[in-house]
Amino acid sequence: MTVEIKTLVFPTDFSEFSAAALPWARRLADDLDASIHCVYVVEEPHIYSTLDLGPVNLPTLAELADSAKERLNEFVEQHLQGFDRSTVEKVLTGRPADEIVAYSRDADAAIIVMTTHGYSGMKQVLLGSTTEEVLRHADCPVMAVRTVT
Repeated sequence: MTVEIKTLVFPTDFSEFSAAALPWARRLADDLDASIHCVYVVEEPHIYSTLDLGPVNLPTLAELADSAKERLNEFVEQHLQGFDRSTVEKVLTGRPADEIVAYSRDADAAIIVMTTHGYSGMKQVLLGSTTEEVLRHADCPVMAVRTVT
């Protein structure tokens, strides 16, 4: 008999808004007997040529990933201290929604728990919505916890 290990994916951007979904993630992980995979996605830095800023030193993708690993470790230590289930910290690179969906699929996630600002109208158009894209493309259920800004 094989034991199925269930996972819960918790994307974060290190903000207090994303941390607002942690009580839900912790409770679900307990109920599902699941581990929490805390993920952060690093996007490749770029500057739009129309800005004409002259020479600009951008951090490398490796530098951004290293910094994100440190911040993710600190985030997990701060927010998941005392959590008695296993946790996994993973830094991904690419478009956030795409990477969250792909990681969740690869990890055979039981659920994704993330926040949404609940923007609508022009704010939604201008700011986009990673949560909305994840909701549309994920293979597993997604719990979107609305935060107030």
